[in-house]
Amino acid sequence: MRKKAVLAEEITIQSFVPYLILTALLIIASIIGRIFLETNIEVAFESEFQVFVLGTILFVGFLINRIAPRTIIPSFVWVIFAGIALEPLVGIFTQDISILRIVMELFAAIILFSGGIEIPFKNFKEWFFPIATLSFLGVILTSLIFSSVMYWLALALNIYEPGLMPSIVILSIALSSTDPTAIIPILNVMNFKRKFIKEIAISESALTDISGSILTRFLLVAFLTTPILGNNVFNYFAPLAGKTTYEAFSLQIVSGILVGYGGYRLMKSLYSIHTNAKHSKTDPALFLSVPVFTFVVGNLLGGAGFLAAFVAGLMTDISGDIKEAFIFNENLLNHLIFPFIFIILGALVPLDILLAYAPIGILATVVFVLLIRPFVVFCSLFPWLINHRFQLEDLVFLAMIRETGIIAAVLLVIASSYNIIESDFVIAVGMWVILLTLIIEPPLTPILSKKIGVTK
Repeated sequence: MRKKAVLAEEITIQSFVPYLILTALLIIASIIGRIFLETNIEVAFESEFQVFVLGTILFVGFLINRIAPRTIIPSFVWVIFAGIALEPLVGIFTQDISILRIVMELFAAIILFSGGIEIPFKNFKEWFFPIATLSFLGVILTSLIFSSVMYWLALALNIYEPGLMPSIVILSIALSSTDPTAIIPILNVMNFKRKFIKEIAISESALTDISGSILTRFLLVAFLTTPILGNNVFNYFAPLAGKTTYEAFSLQIVSGILVGYGGYRLMKSLYSIHTNAKHSKTDPALFLSVPVFTFVVGNLLGGAGFLAAFVAGLMTDISGDIKEAFIFNENLLNHLIFPFIFIILGALVPLDILLAYAPIGILATVVFVLLIRPFVVFCSLFPWLINHRFQLEDLVFLAMIRETGIIAAVLLVIASSYNIIESDFVIAVGMWVILLTLIIEPPLTPILSKKIGVTK
């Protein structure tokens, strides 16, 4: 018995070691960075030091990706903590928000392209209508309800001011998108009784990112051209109801599909042409160039860049040469793009401002996860529940895995570059929602799925 007790104690101690290592790493990096910049202010403007900071970001991301899997907290969350810790150093890159916005948009195009590749096109077509309803109607419902909740929470906590409403609306739309990057690793290790639920969850989360990004960009432009006054939430969504809006969205959908199809044909033809060429099977260049090309051309033809990048990925089949080249793309996303985005997000708001917005951020997350997300899922998919295509436990499962993550983070950074947005409020509250959903939902998903009978 004594040996068992000693062994159990050793295991417990070992389980805390990764947490201690990561916490110590971030505290030490934060202290060193702050002290160094306080005593060497002029160094921050030297190009060599800025390159060194970029290398530091990549190195910290590498360490977190190595150590974080041994903790229950997802690596995304640790990376956000790293951004908060490195805020003085990373502030070098957050000062010019216009350049940062361009980088974030390109990264988002690559992410959405990769998200499309993860979805089998055959399954997407079979379940298109429930997926599209949850993605488009769900985003609008979530945005409207969450905007109203945020307005009343801001009033109750005495932080509301008249100019805050555009920020509340944009924040709500950006957070309406779900995160396939957080969902896919969890779903891949779960044994579903009804296999299609996994595909619907992944497809819906990717398409929700598209609708969220389109609505965010559209309303940002609308608020710049026709400022809206007052506290009525519905007035701020009124630009979505006009005839010109439908025409603009129709143009975006058509141009996005056409440009995306062109990107797919480019992928298929060039990989096929070089099938027998030396090193062709490991050449990942098209996985970067195609989403960039489709994003730029799609934006020129109606502002459908994100949709075009997603469609190009959705139609691309992971097989043969493409399957082998995709391995590089996954590593690029997991070990470079995702850590960079979350570190930048964590560094955009100083810790004191983040703590100041903690009450509204935490309350908003509770309402968001426990009430708004389930309500929207049941409203959107109710017709398919009635005709028995879905079971009740399917909808409960889809309601509890709607984490908010990478695309929402990108949209928050993009939105903060507009002068009509209160960037501190948007980033701080958005970061609380992202942090808490990524901390709470991924560990509980396998447990709750088994409880409700969705998995074996």
